Amino acid sequence: MLDKSNAFFYYRMKKSLFYKFFPPPVFLRMPSVGFDISDQAIRFVEIIETRKGFVIGKYGFRNIAPGVIIGGEIKNTEELKKVLSSIHQEHNIDFANVSLPEQQSYLLTINVLTMKQSEIRGSLELQLEEYVPISMGDATFDYDIVNSSHKDKEHMELSLAAVPRTVAESYTSIFEHTGIMPIAFEVEAQAVARSIIPRGDKGTYMIVDFGKTQTGISIVSEETVVFTSTLNIGGSSLTKAIEKQFGVSTEEAENIKKEKGFLKNEETQEMFLVLMSTVSILKDEINKHYIYWNTHLDQDGGKRPKVEKVFMCGSDSNLTGFIDFVLPGLKTEIELGNAMVNVNTFDRYIPEIEFGDSLSYATAIGLALRPSE
Repeated sequence: MLDKSNAFFYYRMKKSLFYKFFPPPVFLRMPSVGFDISDQAIRFVEIIETRKGFVIGKYGFRNIAPGVIIGGEIKNTEELKKVLSSIHQEHNIDFANVSLPEQQSYLLTINVLTMKQSEIRGSLELQLEEYVPISMGDATFDYDIVNSSHKDKEHMELSLAAVPRTVAESYTSIFEHTGIMPIAFEVEAQAVARSIIPRGDKGTYMIVDFGKTQTGISIVSEETVVFTSTLNIGGSSLTKAIEKQFGVSTEEAENIKKEKGFLKNEETQEMFLVLMSTVSILKDEINKHYIYWNTHLDQDGGKRPKVEKVFMCGSDSNLTGFIDFVLPGLKTEIELGNAMVNVNTFDRYIPEIEFGDSLSYATAIGLALRPSE
């Protein structure tokens, strides 16, 4: 049982962290804001309900100084509070749905013996360490029933997620005295899926979220995130490689990366080789996860549904030639995700965020789309 100091956080977690990301459509009673907190920046997006549907309101980002957050772990609380306070003061944002770092979280599907819903939490408390490497006393967790009518009738499928209590408490505390009240917390992969996968689509997809410092790989099936993995490779790795190879500044390296990307010709041969060596691990990992999912049996010995499509998103996912280089040979369709697909249709509304920029706002958009309760 959580003590009183954790009760408020627990309530938010219970209501949001493992909320199925495609509930029945509801109308938002007030603007909803998503805060995507990463190692390098905070991105925020406000979604407003209008007569023509959802539209984008306030949005933007704030860079975070190096070392304030490392690998999703907050190292400098006061500095982060200053950034949040400045966003509150400039944009008058009072409430937000907030991301939790995927690399500090555990999200998986498990099969358990069929039981009454009132018995599930108690059962998981006794077995938590069988599923995640965190003791019950050091964890905050919740679950969602994915499939209560399991084919053998003796089991039920749950989506289980857990975060270390210290991580949960650190993300709660950074909002104190900033003027912003966190309404809900959610793992990044769940928020990205809500923005990228069309609402109501029950297919099976892979999402590759290529961010600045890391890449998140997830599998979404039957409207549920069933697998996640995080790699410490991102767009900044490409920038640093260009800096080192050509002896240019960070700003110049960023411009070169965006201008030339993965184009391969005589003029860009050296550039291509630098980028290729940097992302080769990413390429191999994506291919490995894709093959594993499509060829291995599920927990019951049955065939898994095949990945129908791979969606790319993230700040550098639209670099010229990136998709063709990183994802060759996959026997499925590959495309850049549309982070606005569940906001509105382009024939009714032209969003303020350009398509290329929206790829870096996928997490924030997904958080803002989370229905109020």
